[in-house]
Amino acid sequence: MKVKAKSAFKKHYWMIVVICLFASVFGVDYTSSTWSLDLAAPTDTVQTSQGTARSSGLTDILGELVVGNEVTARKQAKHNEEQIVRNDTNAVFGRKRGVLATLINSFSSGSVIISIFDAVNTVVHNGGAAVVVPVVLAMIVYIFVWLFIRQTYKIVMCRMLLEGRSYRKLPASRFLYPIHTRKWFRMAWIMFVTSAFMFLWSLTIIGGFIKSYSYRMVPYIVAENPNIGALDAINLSRRMMKGHKWECFVADLTFIGWFLLDSITLGLSGIFYSNGYNAAFFAEYYVYVRALAKQANLDGADLLCDECLYAKADPETVRNVYADVAKAVNDLESRLAPAPKPQGLAGFLSEWLGIRILHAASVNRYEEYREDSLQLQIGKDVLNGDVYPGRLAPAPMAYRFRESRTVRSSRSYSLVNLVMMFFIFCFVGWIWEVSLAFISEGMFVNRGTLHGPWLPIYGTGGVIILVLLKKLREKPALEFLAAMVLCGGLEYFSSWYLEQTHNGQRWWDYTGYFLNLNGRICAEGLLTFGLGGLALVYLLAPALDNLLNRLDVRKLAAVASVLLVLYCADQVYSAQHPNIGAGITDYKGSDTSQIS
Repeated sequence: MKVKAKSAFKKHYWMIVVICLFASVFGVDYTSSTWSLDLAAPTDTVQTSQGTARSSGLTDILGELVVGNEVTARKQAKHNEEQIVRNDTNAVFGRKRGVLATLINSFSSGSVIISIFDAVNTVVHNGGAAVVVPVVLAMIVYIFVWLFIRQTYKIVMCRMLLEGRSYRKLPASRFLYPIHTRKWFRMAWIMFVTSAFMFLWSLTIIGGFIKSYSYRMVPYIVAENPNIGALDAINLSRRMMKGHKWECFVADLTFIGWFLLDSITLGLSGIFYSNGYNAAFFAEYYVYVRALAKQANLDGADLLCDECLYAKADPETVRNVYADVAKAVNDLESRLAPAPKPQGLAGFLSEWLGIRILHAASVNRYEEYREDSLQLQIGKDVLNGDVYPGRLAPAPMAYRFRESRTVRSSRSYSLVNLVMMFFIFCFVGWIWEVSLAFISEGMFVNRGTLHGPWLPIYGTGGVIILVLLKKLREKPALEFLAAMVLCGGLEYFSSWYLEQTHNGQRWWDYTGYFLNLNGRICAEGLLTFGLGGLALVYLLAPALDNLLNRLDVRKLAAVASVLLVLYCADQVYSAQHPNIGAGITDYKGSDTSQIS
C-alpha cells in the first residue's frame, strides 16, 4: 500500500500538497504543520464556586451550561484558553495570537460555546434588529464555516485522493465536488450526524477513541457515493472496520517518525512530503478494506458502487455516455482557427495585466480562441480517460461542452467585473472579520477604518493579485510566493499610512507574532495571503467572472458606479471621522486586532 501511495503522491505531487495544506489551515487534518490544532483540553484544574474542576473541552462546558452552572463553565473556558497559551511550544505557528489561532482556540477551549450562549441571551433579552441581525449573521457564518466548509472538506479531500490514484489528471474544479454533485447539504448532514455520534461516544471513557476508528471510513464512503444516508454510511464504516481497527491504529503508529520530523522542521517536512504521503496511504487503505467488504459481501457493500474510481471505464462506454461531447469536439476541432495575439494598448493590458477592454475585438477573439482551445482539451481528456468521467458517478456531475465557461485562470477580466469583484472581496472580508470579532470580543464589531460594510484591504489585495501577477498564473508556486510578497507589502504600507495619518493610531498590531515586522505584518498572515491568492486566481475569481458575465453589462456598470460613489463618500467622511472604538482600535488585549 505504501508503494502505491508513493506512486499516486508522486503523480499529483503539487495538487496533493495543496489539498493537505488547505486541510491543515481549515483544521481538518495535519494541523501540526500549521497552527497545531489540538482539540483535547489541557489536563489541569481550575477553581470554581463549587471547588476545583478539571479543565474541560466542549463536552464538559456544554454540560455545565445545561445544568445551570454558568459561572463554572465560564471559568473552565477561560482556564482552558490560558492553558493553551501557556502550553504553546510551536515557535512558528503558535496559538497565542492570530486570526486562525483565535478561531481554533475557540473550539479547543470551549469558548465558542460561551459565545453562542451569550449571543442567544442577547437575542432573547434584546429583540432590536440592530442587535439581533448582526449576532444571528455572525452565528450563521460561524456554523456555516464549521459544517459546510470544514466538515465537507474531509469528503472533498478523500474524493480527490481517490481520483488521483487512477487518473492522470486531477482537475482543480474537484474542490467544488459538493456543489457539482448537488449533494452539499446531504454531505454536511452526514458529517454532522457523524460528529454528533462521536460527541456522544466521547462522554464514555474510551468509546471516543475506539469509535474514531470505527467511523474512519465515513468521509471516503460519502466521497464515493454521496447518495448514501447518514446512518448507512456510519454503519457501513463500522462494519468495514470491524477487525481492522487495531490494524489501522498500527498503521497510524508507522507515521510517528514522520510527525516527529514535522515538529522538528517546524512543519515544513509535513507540508512538502509526509502529509501528502500519509493522505495517499490512507486512501489506499480505504481501497483495501473496501475490496475486503466487497469480497465478504458485507451488508451495505453494494452502496460502494463507483467502480470508475478504481478502474477506468471502458472507452466505448465513455464514448456512448459522452456522445454529445465527442461530436462537439470533432466539430470544434475541424473549424478552430488560431487567433493572433492582440497588439497595442489593448493587447498590453490583456497580456500583462489581465484587463479586458470591452470593445477591443482583437482581445475578445483571442480570449474566445483560448477558451475554445481549453474546452477542446478538457473534452479530449474526458474522452481519452485522462480524467474521471463525472457522468458515470453515482451522483452524476454535469458536463456540458462549451455551454458554460470554464474556470480558466489565464483569462482577462473586464474593468466592470474587476470593480464588482473589488466590492465583493471587500464585503466578504468584512463579514469574515465581523464574525471573528464576534468570537474574540463576544459582540458585534464594525471592523475597519470605514463605516460601510467593506474592508478595502481585501478588495485591493484581491484585485492587485489578479492584475499585477497575471504573467505568473501558469506557475502556481511563483504565484503563491508573489501573492505573499505583494499582499504583505500592501498590508505593511496600509498599516504605516494609517498610523501616519491618524496620529499613531493602529487598527492591527502583530507584535509578538513569529516573524513579524514592526507589528505590521507576520508569517501567519503572509501564509494566509499566499493560500488565499491561489484560491482566488485558480478558482474563485474565474467562477465569479462567469457569474458576472451572465448579467447585463449596463446594469452591472450602473451598480458598480453607485457602489463607487458610496465608497468614495465613505472614504472622505472617514478621513475626518475614522471608525474607532471598542473592538476596532480598542480591542481585547489592546494588540489583537485582525487585519483591517
